[in-house]
Amino acid sequence: MSRRTLLSLVALGSLALSAPTQAAPISLELAIVIDSSGSISASDFATQKTSYVNALNALLPLDGSVAIEVINFSNNVVVEFADAIITNANFGALKTAIQNMSQIGSTTAIGDAIAKAATDLLTPAIDSLRQIIDVSTDGVSNTGQNDVTAAANAVAAGIEQVNCLGVGGAANCNFIAGTGAFSINAANFAAFEAALTTKLAREIGVPEPASLALLATALIGAGIATRRRRRT
Repeated sequence: MSRRTLLSLVALGSLALSAPTQAAPISLELAIVIDSSGSISASDFATQKTSYVNALNALLPLDGSVAIEVINFSNNVVVEFADAIITNANFGALKTAIQNMSQIGSTTAIGDAIAKAATDLLTPAIDSLRQIIDVSTDGVSNTGQNDVTAAANAVAAGIEQVNCLGVGGAANCNFIAGTGAFSINAANFAAFEAALTTKLAREIGVPEPASLALLATALIGAGIATRRRRRT
C-alpha cells in the first residue's frame, strides 16, 4: 500500500468518526386517527375532513419540526397519509389525502387504529422528541382489540400520549393514556372544528389563532404606549 493511499484512508476514517450519526430529532410525531364508522353521516364526515384541513392550515408549522400520519378507521384501518415530516413541499399532499378520504361506514375499531398508529410512530424512520396519537370519534369501540389495552400498550412501548376528541354524548374517550393525556368533547359536528383547533394547538404546542390575534393586539398596544411615553 502506498503512503498516499494510507494517508487517504486515515483521512476518510477521521471524517467518518467526526460526522454526526443522525440529524437532531424533530419536536413531534402526531398520528391523526379519524373515525369513519357508520354512525357518522356523510355530511358530518365531510365536515370532519374539512375541519382537519382548516385546523392544520391554522396551526401546523411547516419548518420540519412536526411529522404527521393520517389514519382512517372503522372496522378496519387505512393509512391515508404515511408518517412524514411536514414542510411546504408536502403540506398540500397531506391536505389532499385528508379531503380524499372515503368513509368506511362500518363498526368502530378504536383499539386496532391505536395499535397501528403506535407501530408506525415507533418505527425508527423518524426520530422525534414526542409521539402523540390523536383519536377523534363519535362512539364506542365495538370491534377489534380493546381500546384501553391498546392505548396502555402504546404508552408502555414509548408513545407519550393517546388523546381523544369525542363528538356528541355517545362518544367514549376512556381509553386516553400517558402523562398529561386529555380528552375534549364537541357537542356535535358543528362544534367539531373549534374543539379540534383547541386540541391540536395543545398537542402541537402553538397558540390558537384567536390567542395569536389577542397577543398581536396587545403587542401593538404596548408599542403605541411606549412611543407615547417617549414623546412626553
